[in-house]
Parts: sequence; structure tokens; C-alpha cells
Amino acid sequence: MQRVQERVNEDFSNEKISRWTRKGAVRRSLSLGTVIQYALLFILIVFTFFVIVVMVSMSLRPSVLIYADFWHLIPWPITLSNYQASVFPLAMPLVRTLFETFASILGVLVLSCPMAYAFARITFPGRRLLFGMVLVVLMIPGIILLTPNFILANQLGLRGSLWGLIVYNIAGGLPLAIFLLTTFLRSQPEEMFFAARIDGASDIHILWYISIPLASSTLVTIGIMNFLGFYSDLIWPSLMLSQNNNTLMMALQQFNPVTNQFANRPDLGAQTAGYVVATIPQLIVFIIAMKYYIQGIMSSSVKA
Repeated sequence: MQRVQERVNEDFSNEKISRWTRKGAVRRSLSLGTVIQYALLFILIVFTFFVIVVMVSMSLRPSVLIYADFWHLIPWPITLSNYQASVFPLAMPLVRTLFETFASILGVLVLSCPMAYAFARITFPGRRLLFGMVLVVLMIPGIILLTPNFILANQLGLRGSLWGLIVYNIAGGLPLAIFLLTTFLRSQPEEMFFAARIDGASDIHILWYISIPLASSTLVTIGIMNFLGFYSDLIWPSLMLSQNNNTLMMALQQFNPVTNQFANRPDLGAQTAGYVVATIPQLIVFIIAMKYYIQGIMSSSVKA
């Protein structure tokens, strides 16, 4: 019995020493640089949520009270009149933006899958050269291409058409999508594709039944990244579309209601309500696909 008690005491002491060692290792691992990173991230998160709280609070308050006391963040009395004033003018631009965004994403995904598979799993002359050209296009800032793209759109008669905007969105989203998918497919075991070929599977079957299911997380990541870019784009739609065929960001820029109080100043309540309405689709998409977005980022970067 005494030996058992001694063994228990020894195990307890070893457990305490191990626990203290782990605590000491954790404390040592928290270097000054790590603490600064966490502090900066915390400040960024607080600032981001503060901006969101201010925006939502302003959207639920009458503009008279906003001008009277801007920093009163608790909305009381709550009013929904701001949303009534903003939803109807922004409804059609929102529908056009969602249609244009999802059509562009579909085009990017449909075209990038066979292209990436060809770069990753098919040997053909000029493969490295073509993939290098894709990387070169990816490195060029989009703002530099605005002028040549605008001239080309004029010559092709694509200006003023929503489909013309969709075509350019697809062309702009393809390089990054091809790069991410190619990197992912190259990281997969060669034996799996070799076994499929032995079983008689063609490249189309391998692409549809093996490559696309494996790359589902990467495809979701590409979809979300393009959704955020296409949905919030303002410069290129302003150059391509007319005011009667505007997108949501264009409509928000032009949405400038005024209030008769305070000498016809802008109606801040209705404006911020419009910003809240514009933010909701982005939040919904990101919340639904956040899990797959993180998986896709990890599979496309760490495995590379």
C-alpha cells in the first residue's frame, strides 16, 4: 500500500512538473512580436466592429437625431423609415449586381477547371510558356489595364451591356482561379490519376469525377474571392454601364437623399440604411461558405 501511495505521489509530482513545463513553454513562445501581432489584430477587430455598430445605429435613427447627437450609438427611438426610403431605389441595382456577380463567378469556375486540369495533368507543347503568361497577367495591377480594356470594349461594342461587363469580369477572374486550381491539382498524388487512366477513364471523366470533387474547397474559395471583387466593384462598371443600367455600387454613389431639416443636408439615416442593405449579401455568402473558404486557402497555399 505504501508503494502504491509513493507511486501515486511520484506520478502527481511528474504531472505537476510537466504542467509547469508546458506553461513555461507557452509563456516563452509568446514573444514580443507575437504579442504585438495579437494587439494589432485586436485593435483592427474592435475598429471594424465599431464602424459596423455606428453604421447600423445610424440606419435605425432619424437623420434629425443623427445631426443633433452623432455619437449617441444606442438607436432610440428606432425607426425603419430609412430602410423604406433606401430599399426601393436600390432594389433593381441590387438584382442586376447579383445576376452579374453570380454569372461572372459561374463563368470563371466553368472555364478555369479544364484549363487548370490541362496545366496540371496534361503534357502538351508550350504548357510552361502559357502558364507563365497566366502568372504575368496575374502580376499586372488591374488599374493599369483600364484604358486598353476600355478601348477594346468600345471597339467590340460591349459598352452599355451587362453581358459585356460579365465577359470582362470572367476574363479578369480567370488568371487567379487557374493559378490556384493548378497549384492544388499538382499537389495531389500522381498515383490516383494514374490508376484512373488504367481503369480506362478519359481526361473528361478524371476532371469531372476526381479533380472537381477534390478541389471543391478551392472552388468555393475562388467563388468567394470573386464575389467580393465583382460585387463591390465600382470603377469598371462605371466605365462600362449607363446610369439606367447601373449596379448597386453605382446606385449607392448616386443615392443622395436629403432631409428638409438642417438646410437640406444629406439624409444620413437613409444613406447608411442603403450601405447596410448592400452589406447583407456579402455577409450571408461569407457566413455560409466560411468553412470551405478557409479550407480552400489552406489547400491552395500550404500544399503549394
